[in-house]
Amino acid sequence: MQTPGTVADPHWLPLPVNTPADPSYPGAHAVMSAAGAAVLDAFFGSDQCSFTVTSEVLPSVERIFTSFTAAAEEATVSRIFAGVHFRSDLTSGQDLGRTIADFVEEHFLRPRHESGRWRDS
Repeated sequence: MQTPGTVADPHWLPLPVNTPADPSYPGAHAVMSAAGAAVLDAFFGSDQCSFTVTSEVLPSVERIFTSFTAAAEEATVSRIFAGVHFRSDLTSGQDLGRTIADFVEEHFLRPRHESGRWRDS
């Protein structure tokens, strides 16, 4: 199925040499990233947080983000570029991650005070 408004590239190849022969399933990067971003947003009371990350695979590369959501989205779409997942795998992974975050917020994070901000103990 082609996404409306896009043109298929018959010469496209994934970045890794060998992609896994996995069936379609919710992408773990999407699940973990969406859950992490939502929990951090709830804990700190804001999604807006500037931070820099590095990679074990690309040690000289640094990525700078201004929000937890932006970092989560980049981690999610990286799996498309790696040739591992379809967009639908990632969308369902993000939905699952947000559901997990809701559970964590409800069962493990407690209000700090009347403001509704969260704490972990």
